This record gives sequence, structure tokens and C-alpha cells, in this order.
Amino acid sequence: MSRQYTQDVLCWQHCDKLTNILCFAVPSVCPLCHYNTAHSPSRIPPYKLPSPLNRAGDFPVSLVVKPTLGTFIRDYDNSVNLHIGVTDTNGTVYDYDEGGVHVGMSGWEECLVIPLSNRGLNPHIYQVWDATLQHQAQSNIWTKSKYIEDSHNCFDFVIYFLKQVGFSRENLSAESRSSLTRDIILPQMSKVTQFITLYRNVERNSFVCQDVQTKHLTK
Repeated sequence: MSRQYTQDVLCWQHCDKLTNILCFAVPSVCPLCHYNTAHSPSRIPPYKLPSPLNRAGDFPVSLVVKPTLGTFIRDYDNSVNLHIGVTDTNGTVYDYDEGGVHVGMSGWEECLVIPLSNRGLNPHIYQVWDATLQHQAQSNIWTKSKYIEDSHNCFDFVIYFLKQVGFSRENLSAESRSSLTRDIILPQMSKVTQFITLYRNVERNSFVCQDVQTKHLTK
């Protein structure tokens, strides 16, 4: 999903220092004091909230995650399966599914990105990263005929690669699908689910009021 389909969430304060107002566009009338926002000053001007969803191509040497079908903003809930890939040193995504190995950036415009460069990579790993990805993409181990949904899938592709480059020797969380999910992916997914909830609330109600102290959301 590209940025053109997901609006930026704006945060601002108009009249109350304890309440943030979150919206896609500043309303003409403040929902708290009901003054015209064009003719009354804001305590804090609107600014864009950072999104945990990013373009994979901007993040080389990273794990990238998105829903198997659809997008995070439109389709994700706890029942949705996730699809994972890995980027090379130029940000190109390598991933594996029932169609075999895919190489490119299309479809990864807005995904969860988990950079691996900040996890103490051995400098040697960078030297073999791209060549190992290219070799794995051409291997007959990862053809579409070998794909098995539960036991030879996108997660297995990524874990196999991380073992090949030696990443899993330094980061035991990359040794298995369960540890990779538990230790590396799920901690980041909590930020994604919070953002999705907020985004959908704003989309549904036009704005959300957020208590600055308790972060409690109300219409």
C-alpha cells in the first residue's frame, strides 16, 4: 500500500494543554471550545505523527513484514497471517511464497520495517549479504513447487538466509520461527496495532481527543 492511500495523522492542541486533537485535517471548529480554528490561535500547531509503517526500499539490510493479503491499515487484525521478507543493501526486497522467490519493491510501500543494522552486525556480514540473497533466490530449494504453507514458507526463507550469513550466530532470536516472532517481530507489532487502532478511530469519527496524561482516547 502506498502513501497516497493512507493519510497523515495530524496532532495539535487548540485550547486545552491537556488534550491533543488527532485528525487528518484540522476542523473548522474546535471540538472542545467550539471556536473557529481559522480565527483563533492553537496552543500547538498541527504536526504529523510518525507512522510505524514505512517504505521497504528506504531501509536496506532489514526485515520487512506485511499482511499476507491486503494492507495493515485496511485489513489487519489478530487473525491475519503475516508475510515476511528481507532487504538487500539497496533496499530491494527478497521474499518467498507459493509463487516462488520474488525480488523487487512493489507491494512493500507501507510495511513494518525492522532494521538489522542496529543489532550489532558483524562487518563481514555486509560483505556477503547481497551475494547470499542472490544465490538463495536462485536456489532450487526455494521454488514454487517446494512451497509448503506451514513448514517451508516465507519465515523459513528468511531464517535460512539469516543463518547463511551468520546473523543467527550472533542473535539467537533468529534461530527459529517462534523466537524470531516472539523476540523481534511482536515487540514492533504492538506499535503497528496501536497506530492502526488510532487511524481507524480518526477515520471513523473525523477526530480523536487524547488526554495527554493518560493517553485515553475519546470521541
